[in-house]
Amino acid sequence: MPDDVALSTHSREHGFWTADRVALAASGTWLRPPAENWAATGVSIYAPAMQPGNIAVVRTELDKCGMPEDAVRQMHSLPACIMTTAPELLDNVNLPVIQVADATEAVLGMGRYARDRMNGQIIGVTGSAGKTTCVAMLTEALTPWGPVRQSAHNANLPRGVAWNLASMPWDTPYIVLEMAIGRMAVSSRMARPHVAIFTNIQPAHLGETDTLRDIAVTKSAIFLGMAEGSIAILNRDMQEWDTVYQAALKRKLTVVTYGEHADCDVQLLEYESKLQRVKVRAKDSVLEYTLGAGGKHIALNSLAVLATLDALNLPCGPALVKLSQFRALAGRGEEKSLRVKGRQITVIDDAYNANPGSMKAALERVSEIESAGRRIAVLGEMAELGGHSERYHTELAAILNQSHIDRVFMVGEAYQQCWNALLPEKKGALVINHTELRPLLIRQIEEGDVVLFKGSHSTRIHDLVRWIKAIADSEPLL
Repeated sequence: MPDDVALSTHSREHGFWTADRVALAASGTWLRPPAENWAATGVSIYAPAMQPGNIAVVRTELDKCGMPEDAVRQMHSLPACIMTTAPELLDNVNLPVIQVADATEAVLGMGRYARDRMNGQIIGVTGSAGKTTCVAMLTEALTPWGPVRQSAHNANLPRGVAWNLASMPWDTPYIVLEMAIGRMAVSSRMARPHVAIFTNIQPAHLGETDTLRDIAVTKSAIFLGMAEGSIAILNRDMQEWDTVYQAALKRKLTVVTYGEHADCDVQLLEYESKLQRVKVRAKDSVLEYTLGAGGKHIALNSLAVLATLDALNLPCGPALVKLSQFRALAGRGEEKSLRVKGRQITVIDDAYNANPGSMKAALERVSEIESAGRRIAVLGEMAELGGHSERYHTELAAILNQSHIDRVFMVGEAYQQCWNALLPEKKGALVINHTELRPLLIRQIEEGDVVLFKGSHSTRIHDLVRWIKAIADSEPLL
């Protein structure tokens, strides 16, 4: 196939990566150069994330960064070119090809090159829970002031941050990046945020000997790439507050706080769960507004959004309209009405991941929700809790027993002590494998029930959500 056929119209019109720029940023050599008018819109290491005009990084046995060559062949729209460390292994792919010494370093190089040329505001978001929702809320809230780009596909480690940066137009006014704990210093020095939002610290990604302070210190590396005077927006109620606060001060950042604490710059005064109504003190003003998504944790995220708008010198009015329309994301609190075996139920899909903090927030939400039937919780284990995993699971019993949740189904051995402490009338079932719940749920779900699905990704509770949607009698009702 000729090179000019592989180059889409979208690439020619919207591409900002020329052949020379790619070679310079990725430290690569063109083995099969592109046509003279060639341009690319970015780079991707993950086939489902490919956008028109992207460069496809193809992995090898020795360099695992990128997608398999077979994925490229199956694409409806061919990539702008292929980047690889082993071009000799390509199987008759007639596309422009650039060879690099190390695919990860090439992608990081493109991310740094792109960031150096960006002239908009970069906002980084980190925390143990709520990052993705906060990114989505802030992105939506910023749209009245021009184009906004956000992290795609939860690509929040250095390679993901890099290919997101490298795939965003350099004149984008606002860019919102999700940034995870892994190699945070690398991500921060590459992204160099003007504003950093820190949502919370929870027991997550803990090794056997790790502490919450270790998590706080590592996540605080988000500040390392920030210039003196940049803005750190911190949840004043978070665990290990002083550790994070001192790390921001050490970098000479301007700290803005949000939360329920009386000293917050943006303080939550009241949250009315039934109406999803929020009352906030922001500086010397009191604001009242309604959110489109339910849960106190969503209300707290909205405070982070307000603090960011103030840091960017933007009025909150247009953003509040957007927040009133915001809906929770799939896997992170999305609410769907389904008819299953003739029974109308509401499914709350919060099954993407879980830690003690996000689990508590999800249980509080379902406990407070209006329901014509029962409130049911389907809970998978919380992974990566270190040496105190059993304690964190057992502590949920008190929350469940004091809640308005009527029935609880649990998956995993870590819940054994929690199950033993659960009130008898709340016990649905404790099973080892999530698939064992399928017949139990089908038999026990009743008309009007609200069913929460929550658990760490590794427990595959999200598979139960996919299953119950698949067996629904009709399309989901909005």
